[in-house]
Amino acid sequence: MGEPVITAEKVFFSYDGVPVIENASFSVAEREFLAVIGPNGSGKSTLVKLILGLLRPDSGKIRVFGKSPRKNSHCFGYVPQDVAINRSFPISVIDVVLMGRLRHHGSSRIRDRDRKSAVESLERMGMAGYENRKIDDLSGGQRERVFIARALTTDPDILILDEPTASVDTGGQAELYSLLRELNRTKTIIMVSHDLMVMSSSVTAVACVNRHVYYHDQGEITQDMLDMGYQCPVELIAHGQPHRILKTHEDES
Repeated sequence: MGEPVITAEKVFFSYDGVPVIENASFSVAEREFLAVIGPNGSGKSTLVKLILGLLRPDSGKIRVFGKSPRKNSHCFGYVPQDVAINRSFPISVIDVVLMGRLRHHGSSRIRDRDRKSAVESLERMGMAGYENRKIDDLSGGQRERVFIARALTTDPDILILDEPTASVDTGGQAELYSLLRELNRTKTIIMVSHDLMVMSSSVTAVACVNRHVYYHDQGEITQDMLDMGYQCPVELIAHGQPHRILKTHEDES
């Protein structure tokens, strides 16, 4: 791995006085594939928004290529958990992807290079030929690929995905991970998930979040990490064939 592209130093953040992130310090290397895991409500999405510069720490600092996230916002491609598109609205796939370009240059005018970039992004995500299909006609996995293509139209250095497999079936998850593995050759990827069953062997680092951030710079989940992050019995997923290793409660016989 290369030099850090993201660093966090003693980051604290709270909502209305309620601590959400406490004393988070870690670094993300260039072309890392980082999985951010943890139980629901643990602060995973908040941590992502702090990295993106959508939220500011109460104390501590986050740097992206040595600068504040807001000064390097062009480095990010972001696919949020709930993409704000009304699927019943008759919008085409190409129009969805073009939104990424329009947001980037702050203009409502679509240029030839915008359309070219959108088509190329769809091709990278295996969605060539779907340009004129309606977004509501696609499967969950196909829609997720379209949303990732939208994030790729500005050729970001860092791709952040919040729960990208939430509405994708098992077959679609395998295809999506294959595409992400290819993107990871040139881009740093941060993927948020609360479901350990969708972990991929492509992951090179893991951050377990539960107010604190337990960072492990290898693509494996250890029982110690789960004990610290989840603070309850959980299933430990190994690479290759999954193995269920479920720790029992102390009061069980």
